[in-house]
Amino acid sequence: MEPKEGIDGPYKVPFVMTEQTVRSDWIDYNGHMNVAYYTLAFDLSLDEFFEIILGLGPSYVERSKSGPYSLQAQYHYFDELLEGEKFYVKAYLRDANRKCIHIVMEMFNSKENSLSALCEQVLINVDLQTRKSVDYPDWAQIRIKNILTSFEEINFPEKTGASIGLRKK
Repeated sequence: MEPKEGIDGPYKVPFVMTEQTVRSDWIDYNGHMNVAYYTLAFDLSLDEFFEIILGLGPSYVERSKSGPYSLQAQYHYFDELLEGEKFYVKAYLRDANRKCIHIVMEMFNSKENSLSALCEQVLINVDLQTRKSVDYPDWAQIRIKNILTSFEEINFPEKTGASIGLRKK
């Protein structure tokens, strides 16, 4: 599905990204998917989201010489994924401005339909030649605004915006 500039909705949210499979080389010494590969799996879904939903993915980066840089990320792990298990990611656009987006992604075990992990990121658009932040193009800002509107009635995942630290007793 190729995005078209100027085509903006309606959107069925949250967005469900392509199903993936836990590969054998993603397994750590505990016998489950290593945290580094959760990051990779979320990143693959993020690339898909940017490409298909926002129109700002790898093909746009190649044309425009600007693309997303991650400024902040936080992960929550709820249940392990084992070798060969299939999983999918739901993506929520939480907030945005002219240069940045705030995205939340949930990873689900396909068989159990159970939540395995959550990733929350803030990304900024960067000109790859000057290495400075730049505004998203006007057509993308319109699309992002329309997507944000689609999320107005959505309850975001419970851990969204959670702080990190140890609980005090």
